[in-house]
Amino acid sequence: MGKENRWLIFLCAGRICLSLIFTSYSAVLPFVAAEWKMSSAQAGSVQSAWHGGYLISLFVAGFLADRFGAKKTLIRMSMASAAASTAFAFFSRSYLSALVLFGIAGLCSGGSYTPGLKLIFERTAPRSKGAMMGFFLASGSIGYALALWLSAWVIPNAGWRAALGLCALVTVLGAATMLFSLRPVPETLVNTSRPQEPENWSGLFRNRAAMSCILAYTFHAWELLGMWAWLPSFIIQTQAAFTGRVVTFGLTLAAISHLASSLGSIIGGRLSDIFGRSFVMLVMSLASLSCSFSIGWLYGEPRILFFVLVIVYNLFAIGDSAVYSTALAEVVPAHRLGAAYSFRSVLGFGAGAISPWIFGVVLDFGQLGLVTKETAWGLSWTSLALGALPGIVMIRWFRKLVRQKVDLK
Repeated sequence: MGKENRWLIFLCAGRICLSLIFTSYSAVLPFVAAEWKMSSAQAGSVQSAWHGGYLISLFVAGFLADRFGAKKTLIRMSMASAAASTAFAFFSRSYLSALVLFGIAGLCSGGSYTPGLKLIFERTAPRSKGAMMGFFLASGSIGYALALWLSAWVIPNAGWRAALGLCALVTVLGAATMLFSLRPVPETLVNTSRPQEPENWSGLFRNRAAMSCILAYTFHAWELLGMWAWLPSFIIQTQAAFTGRVVTFGLTLAAISHLASSLGSIIGGRLSDIFGRSFVMLVMSLASLSCSFSIGWLYGEPRILFFVLVIVYNLFAIGDSAVYSTALAEVVPAHRLGAAYSFRSVLGFGAGAISPWIFGVVLDFGQLGLVTKETAWGLSWTSLALGALPGIVMIRWFRKLVRQKVDLK
């Protein structure tokens, strides 16, 4: 990475720290569900509350980045995110309080994502945009892995509350990193002579290439965010018979899988620079769908097969996330990019807010005795695959429009 891009190192470091709050709840989900007597649907709805707040913050952050600059928006919203994450960690006491506080944490967390994407797109060379966005998304995955790894060792020794508290304190470090390291980075001047919001919206909706990319991302987010919410609990449940220290083992495996996903972001972004955005989006989506249809039915199967699929699943599920961001930026004019990212985030994280709850509803079938526990897990993972399936159609549509250079304006 050249000297001119050293600021990206600090941007990624800050995002690593700020990302811990997202998977910190997934790590403690089995324990708070038991302590607060939550059903699977209620447990999933807490994660959904975070996604609901997050999609709103992404929407707001995109417009603030267009209006006031990406750097200023990123720094200020990162500070709010750290404060909200700390409140959730130390003051959640029940299902209702967790629902509200985790939702507020999500509401403040989008400032490290949408403005970060915009900052990268504004300040990197065209030949390396895919790779740079891949590094940025990979930093989020590293943060998710770090939260799970820390929780794996803290929970057995100090309990789930201590694990949440430690993750929250790391988010404070992330906000400080953003504040001090990005100060020297020049803010891109906002061109207020450009068309304002109404024309931005109408222009975006007329852009069929952009809309097909946004819809493809929406179905992708349904699968990815549902998977991230429930994978740690699934690992703990399926591996309970294999090890006495199931918590440490299960969360460590989940952390390793998130590290694999960080590699997937980097590889996917780089491959898209070489082979094209739509090709990588299609290949990664097909591979991820295969894993979603398969993993839920491996309950109790040989451990090595399960381990391999968990890691491969995470690698492919996020391997095209950076590619969607780059692809959208290439078919949307610069003055509409913040609006495009915001609208994409509303749809994508809206889908991601619903999928963990739907997963939990299906999983409750097993607790109600309607199906066996093993079948309930299989059906729950299948619900993620079915929700993501239309994304293949959207990618093919996007590929066709880009090749024909339709509505690329």
